[in-house]
Amino acid sequence: MKKYLATAALAALVLVAVVVPGAPGAQNPVVHSATGAGHQDDVDVATGEVFNRTFSFSAVQYADGTANGNAQIASRKFRRDNRELVIHMRIDCLHVLPDGKTAQLSGVITRTSYPDVEVPVGKVHRFTVQDNGEPGAGVDKFSGVPPNPQARDCDDPDFGQPEPARVAPTRTVNRGNIQVR
Repeated sequence: MKKYLATAALAALVLVAVVVPGAPGAQNPVVHSATGAGHQDDVDVATGEVFNRTFSFSAVQYADGTANGNAQIASRKFRRDNRELVIHMRIDCLHVLPDGKTAQLSGVITRTSYPDVEVPVGKVHRFTVQDNGEPGAGVDKFSGVPPNPQARDCDDPDFGQPEPARVAPTRTVNRGNIQVR
């Protein structure tokens, strides 16, 4: 009887292992992530005006190369009817560069605080971040989110074109932190 119960229990375990799928994500684990939030004080080169930008983002890349996440960026430089421009992106591409501290992200604009020709809803935009250690304030970097007329994705070799300086992570995070893993 014990032998029969042991054999039945073993058969049940084998059946469960074959029929029940693995834990969610076990077949497609996260291989990279980029997260951050913070504030930047920036200067408009044309006017000399100092303005503040806030951002938050979170994205993961899976072993199969797919990615997902979200980003929200608010810039007090751009205003209409006394409202600052706020954009929300659905991140669908994350590319961590070989230095391990710089990440390129891109995704589709899903909503804005007001219609703007440079950040139209439904179009692909991109930005770059750089994790330069702890604490992040004063050392981490965030790029601008410039127009993207060629709809460059984050893993495109010409990611920064036509104006590479506009997506280079050159703006220091004054308050906040960025993590690239």
